Amino acid sequence: MNWVISLCAWGSNYHEKLRKVALPSINAALEYANISAQFYIYTDDEKALCGAYFRGDVEFRPVDHAKEADHYRTYGNCDQTTLQTAPEDCRIAFLTSDILVNVEFFANAEKRFQEGRRAIIGSAARTMVAPEDCPVGFPARKLLDWSFSRERRHPVSAGCFWGSGRNLVAWCTYFEGPHGIVARAFHLHPFAVVNDRVLYFNGVTCDLDLIDRFTHDELYVACDPEEFAFAEISGLEKVIPQLPAPISIISIANWAKNWTTPMQRFLFTHRIVVQGDGSDHLDEGPCEDILTLLKAMG
Repeated sequence: MNWVISLCAWGSNYHEKLRKVALPSINAALEYANISAQFYIYTDDEKALCGAYFRGDVEFRPVDHAKEADHYRTYGNCDQTTLQTAPEDCRIAFLTSDILVNVEFFANAEKRFQEGRRAIIGSAARTMVAPEDCPVGFPARKLLDWSFSRERRHPVSAGCFWGSGRNLVAWCTYFEGPHGIVARAFHLHPFAVVNDRVLYFNGVTCDLDLIDRFTHDELYVACDPEEFAFAEISGLEKVIPQLPAPISIISIANWAKNWTTPMQRFLFTHRIVVQGDGSDHLDEGPCEDILTLLKAMG
């Protein structure tokens, strides 16, 4: 198995996050799987990352983010370059400098690929913690419990909770009950794919439509908290416009009508267990109503 890991890091804040957040987490997961990888690092300052440890070979690819008004588009351009230059039939992990992955990430992804899946799709909650305080080598369940603890819950993540959250952008909704938290999401990230066909995306980033290159049966949505977990380390500079009232069936459907694709609505049918055992089923009624309303909207 050959893995390519695509990472972007520009600006001192993200140089630090790559060193203290993503790399230790990724290296631990590679070690757990007893593999190494080819790293493609898109950065504005290779010297700022001098001395960082990569479990495998590293290729620094220069990018001048200062010339790009839209940093998300720059990320997308980097991931497009990875798709165009990665070896045929390799595995590609699209990660970020502020991401934590569970220690079993690569090992479990490989198991799913051996079963015939071709893309591992999941979500990462924004989590508020200093880079130097991030854990390394947590198993999936432990990483989710750490990320979703109330003292680390980012305002953007808090804004996704049914009954209290007011995020205008309804890419993800969390339903919390006595037995845990279940997520339903339209916009999920392709954390790992098999490069066995022409892969590309037309949106700004790979989050939006790279999944359209695969069939439903080839997608694996990370729903089991024992198998996959991700956390995105964010500061208070990350904000989402707010609604005047808590999110509702109508507010989510109104947003999703214009901002989701048929494939993303398929993703929304998956119950992603974040904490607990998923036995509360508080998500099922509202989400069925959301999908029904979306269908009626056309």
